[in-house]
Amino acid sequence: MLYFPHISRFSGVGVKSPAWMWISKWLMIVFFIVALMSPVKEIPESPRFEGYSTLIVVDSLDENMIKKIDTFIQMRQHDKIAFYLPENIKIPLTTDHQVLMKMVHQLPMASKPSTVDYTLKNFLSAEKHPWIVIFSSNPKRFVHSIPTQIESSVVPQKHWEEWMNTKNDNHRALPIFFSHISVEYFYFYPLFFGFLAMVVYLYGRNQKGLL
Repeated sequence: MLYFPHISRFSGVGVKSPAWMWISKWLMIVFFIVALMSPVKEIPESPRFEGYSTLIVVDSLDENMIKKIDTFIQMRQHDKIAFYLPENIKIPLTTDHQVLMKMVHQLPMASKPSTVDYTLKNFLSAEKHPWIVIFSSNPKRFVHSIPTQIESSVVPQKHWEEWMNTKNDNHRALPIFFSHISVEYFYFYPLFFGFLAMVVYLYGRNQKGLL
């Protein structure tokens, strides 16, 4: 009091912060608290479908046969499909059905059946759900080359569309559900805005000489 006899006058005088500094301070506090709470969004997993590993066997190829094959492939969206024309064409399993059909359309027409070899067994030996579908007017020719443990079906010459619809219903793809649920974290959004609010608040305090 000896040095500043009227110091009481200074005690009633303060530097009042503007409203935007008050707002930025509380926004900073609120955003940081929200960031610490780590808000999350649960993303449910959609089921993944597991189809058959299907081998299409054809002993001759013409426009009518290509139509049947195309119709069958369009029904089997979840299948891995291979194509086998004995001794001539062997296309391995693929899920890209459009590329497979483009390759089939580019094949030369072969009305005379080819000789069946034993490589048919190698297509589906390691597959989980193997299925051999035979497009042939004489399917008995394939009996000796078809593995006994693999399901085989013969497409009838007549009423083949009804047969395909029935087989498609009987060979549905198996849905596989995951036990866990994915989580997306959103803490970085409030953390970012809280940091911006802190920069504004510190800038205002520095300008007002309050630091």
